[in-house]
Amino acid sequence: MNHRLLSVASAIALTIPILAQAMGIQVIIDGKTVVFTDVSQSAWFATHVRTAAEAGIVSGYKDSRGNLTGKYGPANDITIGEALKIAVEGAGYDEDLYASKIQSGFLHWASPYVSVAKGETFLVINQRTRLDKAATRAEVAAIFTSAFHVNMESTQIDTRYDDVSSSTEFAASIESLSRDTVVSGDTDIEGQATGTFRPTDNINRAEVAKIVMQARAKYGTPGLGRLPSEEQGGTENEENIVTYTEDGFSPMILRVKKGDTVIFKNTSNNGLWVASNPHPAHTALVGLDANRTLINGETYMYTFTQIGSWGYHNHLSSQFQGTIVVE
Repeated sequence: MNHRLLSVASAIALTIPILAQAMGIQVIIDGKTVVFTDVSQSAWFATHVRTAAEAGIVSGYKDSRGNLTGKYGPANDITIGEALKIAVEGAGYDEDLYASKIQSGFLHWASPYVSVAKGETFLVINQRTRLDKAATRAEVAAIFTSAFHVNMESTQIDTRYDDVSSSTEFAASIESLSRDTVVSGDTDIEGQATGTFRPTDNINRAEVAKIVMQARAKYGTPGLGRLPSEEQGGTENEENIVTYTEDGFSPMILRVKKGDTVIFKNTSNNGLWVASNPHPAHTALVGLDANRTLINGETYMYTFTQIGSWGYHNHLSSQFQGTIVVE
């Protein structure tokens, strides 16, 4: 074969991987340069992935030996465990500290992040959570409002999206993040809002990279320097615990000070979904809504910052009601 042709072929062979790398983004992870070959430099999410990676929030996929593969998987559905990790890292928690104090109950790579979720009573995460399940858009919203301690008290529901109502799971989380422009709904090809959010659809890894950087820009890092709840003080005040049994809430009327946190604990064999009156709209005190079913032994915490008398009920059995009087 002509030596010139060999030289040209060799040059092309060497150029192909260089071009492939040039098309991807370069990031610095743990002091090493990594190229995400599946994240084009021109992609709308490239900047979000790069900044999230260099902030130590994401690292892309690893092989069986723990080595980075250079793949981020932007179009792949994100799992509950992956979304939890990104939210916890983004908000600045020390997951190892939480894991040393709080048993997650999971044998899973995301176990330390579950410890944070348990210590901070995140929505979505409980002992029945399937960490490897693809997360829905609503579930990711709930994880992020929990991790970043988003104030949901003034959230208006039924005003923004045609497919999000007061009966939508984690509606308050969706609306709160939308209000703060951390997430947005669907748009048409011209970029105009369509009025839909698709709360039960899955969400991909590119979208969540954007969400975490938007959340950090809006809310900062509320988990930075935070200790597990058992060390924070004030949250274990037995006077501010409402238990739920087969007979209802006890005490039925609880008086607290403005700024106090009340712990609602399910000690029954039935499901408990704490929610503000009236049933089923939950609009009297927006934000007072567990947004999920608590099983025996699980708790829901809410900090009361508005003076007044606030009625609540079990959304699953609305005949059982109680009142928190904030003075």
